[in-house]
Order: sequence, then structure tokens, then C-alpha cells
Amino acid sequence: MQDEGIGSNEVHDIISAMDEHFNPRDLKVGQDVQMHFEPGADEGSYQLTDMRIELNPLKTLTVSRTDDGFKSNLEEKEVKEVIQAQKAVIKSSLYGSAAKAGIPKTVVSDAIKIYSQNVDFQRDVQSGDTLEVMYETHQTEDGYIAKTGNVLFAQLTLSGRKIPLYRYETADGSVDYYGRDGQSTKKTLMKTPIDGARMSSGFGMRRHPVLGYGKMHKGIDFAASTGTPIYAAGDGVVQRAGRFSSFGNYVRIRHRSDLDTAYAHMSRIASDVRPGTRVKQGQVIGYVGTTGRSTGPHLHYEIMVGGKQVNPRGVNLPVGQQLAGRDLKKFKAVVGEVDSQYAAKSGAAVKVAQRQVESQDDIN
Repeated sequence: MQDEGIGSNEVHDIISAMDEHFNPRDLKVGQDVQMHFEPGADEGSYQLTDMRIELNPLKTLTVSRTDDGFKSNLEEKEVKEVIQAQKAVIKSSLYGSAAKAGIPKTVVSDAIKIYSQNVDFQRDVQSGDTLEVMYETHQTEDGYIAKTGNVLFAQLTLSGRKIPLYRYETADGSVDYYGRDGQSTKKTLMKTPIDGARMSSGFGMRRHPVLGYGKMHKGIDFAASTGTPIYAAGDGVVQRAGRFSSFGNYVRIRHRSDLDTAYAHMSRIASDVRPGTRVKQGQVIGYVGTTGRSTGPHLHYEIMVGGKQVNPRGVNLPVGQQLAGRDLKKFKAVVGEVDSQYAAKSGAAVKVAQRQVESQDDIN
């Protein structure tokens, strides 16, 4: 400010006025500051009348000259809920294709979690498949999205097969996603406990990449960049969380008396994950790393049935609830409303194909 000809005393007063709403030390190099000057009392002089700083897309700080010095005011844009609908044609990357279609990353991540019990995003998704979503946003009048809310509807089309899912809250207050027949998509375990990763090693005999000889690989590996979130594959209680042998940072979760999952080589374990704590399906339990006996960042994932490691690709687990009675009747009404709303928002009707998923068997 002194570079603009503002005296040191006034600079002090301006900073003091700003302090009421904002710590000036939080200003960043390169941040725009708009200053308005008017002629001063002395000939040829100018004085600052007001200054505006856009702190973020929602908040703008204004400092104005008054008879008593300077006063600051914080303006906050009004945020309202807006329902949006988008469709992405998947090319090489789901996240990249969704971004080009204007779908926020948080919405894509939520959609992946919704389908994760039934769709293997590494093997099932092909170029030309599509993802359609309708979701809540909280945005300003000029269209800035402050945050996203719930995904209300999603439809994944895989090789021409449509898989629509609807968010629904039952009479007892529980929320889940259901197919058009009222069957919940939720299974005991997610198919993949990580987003956007590549399966780099399967279950079975292999030449060990570190030891150099043939050894049984009792899990599957997902290659991903360090820091990628790892999710609990299902609801359960943490049995172990910490350094463990050649696994490095390791978490083991018991989902029922005869079913455990394990996650190894993490860069770090989530701070709220400790032995004895309960975790929910989809909760972040740690982050990809390369601790322990490892050649690069990846997640080593195991499923244990009766204490014995089994091939995660071959495990068949029970599905969630089937709506019935009043809940099913109410759900059917919700489906009709959501289809109509999506058609209006997207500009194209939701076409329910003859081959559309009519029973949960189609997506198991």
C-alpha cells in the first residue's frame, strides 16, 4: 500500500480495520487488491477512499474511509440449492471425461462409491460407456458452485446396458441407493476399495517383485499415486492398525465373525482409525503408499474368509434389502418424479430400455 502512496499511519489504520473480519497475514502473493483514490485536500494529492479484496469466490472484503478513519465490511454472496444434471461419455478416463462434461470431481467420486459394490471400474467400464448424474449443488447467482450435495440419481451405461440408481430414504430414516425394482445395491463389501486405480497384480502364484522367486500372492494389488484415499470395503471393527511385518502400514477390519479385509503398504493410516474403532463402508481408512516390502506406491488388498485369504474377484456376498409395502410404493413414486426432473434438467428424457435392469441379478 505504501508503494501506492499511502502513508504508514493510514496503512496501520487500514490493517487494523481489516483485522475485524480477516487476518491480513493471510493475503497471498499475487492476490488482486482494488484501490479507489480521489483528490485530497492538498493540490495534486490523492487519498484512498476504499479498497476491495476478493478473499474467495464467496467473500469480498471492503475497507472504506469514514470521518473516523477506516471501516471494513465483509460481503458474502448468497448461496442457494440448485439441482443439476449432466451426462459424460467415457473415453480413456472416467474422471477426465466427467470433468469435460462439467461434472464436479466430488460427484464422480460419490457415483463411483454408489456403484462400487456391483461394478468393477477397472474391467467393466469401456470407451463409449456413459455416466449420467443428477445432484445437489450450492451455488451463487453468478453460477459459482460453493459445494456439492447428494447424488439424487445416477445411470451408468455399460456396453449398452443401463444401470439406473435412485437415492431413497426409508421410513426408518436410513438412506441407500436402489434399482428401479426397489432392490438396494449395497453388498457386504465393495468390489474395489480405491478410486481410479489400476489392478497391477492379481491373486495367485507369481514371481515376487522383491524376493525374485515364485510365491503365492494372497491378495490383489492396485497401483495408484501416493496419497490416494483407501476406503473400508464394508462396515466393521478395526482389528489391527499400524506397522505390521513386510506389509508396512496395515489395517485389518472384521466385518463379521468369518469375514475380514486387510489393506497394506499405506503411506499413513487415517487418524481416527485405531484397533477397536467401528468404520463404515466407504470411510477413508488410510492413503496409498509404499511402506514395508514394496517396489512402488500401491494398495495390497486381501479378503479373508474363515481366517484364510481368498481371491477377492471370486467372493460372492449377500446383497442389501428389498423394499416392500409402503416403502416400495413411495419409492416407485420417487422414481417417477426423479425421472421427470432429470428429463427436464438434462433436456432429454430418461429412456428406460427394454434391457434395463429389472432385477438386482443384472448388476451382481
